[in-house]
Amino acid sequence: MKPYKNLLGAHRIYYAAATDADRHIGRLLAKLDETGLANNTMVIFSADNGPEEIEIGNASEHGVGSPGPFRGRKRSLYEGGVRTPFIVRWPAGTPASRVDNSAVLSAVDFLPTLCTLARAKTPRGLKLDGEDMSAVLRGQTRERTKPLLWEWRFRIIGHPINNSPMLAIRDGRWKLLMNPDKSRIELYDIPGDPMELSNLADRHPDVVKRLSEQLLKWHASLPEGPIEKEAGSNAYPWPR
Repeated sequence: MKPYKNLLGAHRIYYAAATDADRHIGRLLAKLDETGLANNTMVIFSADNGPEEIEIGNASEHGVGSPGPFRGRKRSLYEGGVRTPFIVRWPAGTPASRVDNSAVLSAVDFLPTLCTLARAKTPRGLKLDGEDMSAVLRGQTRERTKPLLWEWRFRIIGHPINNSPMLAIRDGRWKLLMNPDKSRIELYDIPGDPMELSNLADRHPDVVKRLSEQLLKWHASLPEGPIEKEAGSNAYPWPR
């Protein structure tokens, strides 16, 4: 943490951790180059969710990361909570310096995608939530055919603007968020409104109907589990 001795508290810890991660990732990539394995080795750098919320008491040292322009942080189903960096280095297969701002990938796509790239068969009889997106990693542009779905059963700590409904589905350009009881219905055109500020649910009832039916059917198939009373609420905690 010596390079950041001019900083205090959470910022100093966060910047030091990011610098240390960068150094060790660099060591890994350098060793692949040194051993001649880099050309046909795929290295993927990503994350499991957006930045931590600084108001989480036992994790506040992680809470100075930024979601950029997106609404939401860790635990939120808005883009700032579920959209993460995805960087690939694979000299033999992925075009260098290419930026793809349209393809939608998820961790559920890893199994079918990597099996295709490794020329391996997926397990017989296994129902996959994801799909083969290997073409995207090879530099081609394609839309996904399966929707992505999320659920968060617990309250979201932090500013109420980041408090999303419990359920979300992304299908093509559209993203619908709602609670299981059909409250807080929000529809966003993600390519046109990535900050999720303009709720278009009233203007596109047909899209809401189609996506909500898919989402609620999926939700009904999930295993039972604890649900916090404040889950899906964006009520402002007014002082009493």
